[in-house]
Amino acid sequence: MPMTMQEWRDATITASSAAEATREALRLVGASERTINSIRGSATHRGEPLVHVGHLPAEVAERLSERVRLRVAP
Repeated sequence: MPMTMQEWRDATITASSAAEATREALRLVGASERTINSIRGSATHRGEPLVHVGHLPAEVAERLSERVRLRVAP
């Protein structure tokens, strides 16, 4: 069954909120503005909200991991 326009809008809003939370986490670990601005929220044609992260510099990924207490091997 096809999704309605409202379902797509709701998924897009959810994805945008999640993308903003991800951007905030990146700010907390000192990521560059270029990296922060590359985060995008979107919705699939089935209404699944997604956050596109792309490639993160390894040091940023390590700092994020440390922030959530997942230790990355040196």
